[in-house]
Amino acid sequence: MSFLDDEFLAAWAEAGHEPLGNVSGTVVMKTAGGPDGKVAASLIFDAGVLTAASAGTARGADLTLEAPWQLAADVVRGDADPARHYMAGDLKVSGDMALWLELLRAWRAAGALGSPG
Repeated sequence: MSFLDDEFLAAWAEAGHEPLGNVSGTVVMKTAGGPDGKVAASLIFDAGVLTAASAGTARGADLTLEAPWQLAADVVRGDADPARHYMAGDLKVSGDMALWLELLRAWRAAGALGSPG
C-alpha cells in the first residue's frame, strides 16, 4: 500500500475515524513526485467524519490542497505541520478558506487525518 493509491484510499475510507471538528465538504488533494507520478484524491467529510476517499479530482470541490507527494504523506500522517508548510508555500491551498481554517484547526488538534498505515 502506498500513500494515495487505490488500496490506501479504500482503507482510509473504511477505517473508523474520530471526527475532525465539524468539517463538512469535499477536499481534493493533489500531489506530484511520488511512485505513481501526479496523483489526485478526493476526500468527502461530513460533520467531521471522512465518509469517502477516491482517486481523482471531484467536480465542485470546496477545497484543493497541493503539495509534493512526500510532504502530503507526512502532513496527512501527522509527521509535518500543515500550517507551517502552508506559510512556507510548500502546501498550496485554494477554494473555501473558511473550510481550510476549520480543517486545519481540527487536523492540528487530532495530529493527523486518521490515515491508514
